Amino acid sequence: MPDESTETLTDEDVIAGGAKQVPVAEAIKYRRRAQQAESRIQQLEQQLEGAHSDLDRHGEELAQAEALRDEAVTHLTVTENRLAAERMLNAAGVVDHETASLLLSKRLDFAETLDEEKLSAGVEQLLLDKPFLSVAGAATLPPSSASARTPDASATGQLATAARQAAQSGDRKDVAAYLRLRRQAATT
Repeated sequence: MPDESTETLTDEDVIAGGAKQVPVAEAIKYRRRAQQAESRIQQLEQQLEGAHSDLDRHGEELAQAEALRDEAVTHLTVTENRLAAERMLNAAGVVDHETASLLLSKRLDFAETLDEEKLSAGVEQLLLDKPFLSVAGAATLPPSSASARTPDASATGQLATAARQAAQSGDRKDVAAYLRLRRQAATT
């Protein structure tokens, strides 16, 4: 019994060298279809390359957008923390807000998310370390417009008064008082 998997060859197949002959019109059709398929494959490969380059470009744009978003979030966090700190400093009765804000920003990192407890602890510690920033601490300092008295101005006035008195009266007591004041002014 012959094996079913093998084919029997005809005399035409043996003469043609085992190759099956196809009519020319069909061969042209097959060739045209193969060329169209190859050109379609090239088009699809080009589209795939274009899609990959678009994907890379969009990936870069996404990375830039994420970086901008992160920067904006950080800026927003800093702004919110500074605002909360300003409110707390104002409520604490700070005299010089600019200095207090600067010193507080050196102590706390405003780029982190700060809760109210951490902020209030920072403000309290700042006011303990720098009492001159608060209204209560500023009251213990002398007023900024106070100036020291010059002793020469009062002594000069007394000397001039004593000299007039001595010249008008001619009394020995007035002359002696004038001379005593003049001597004291000369030694100081």
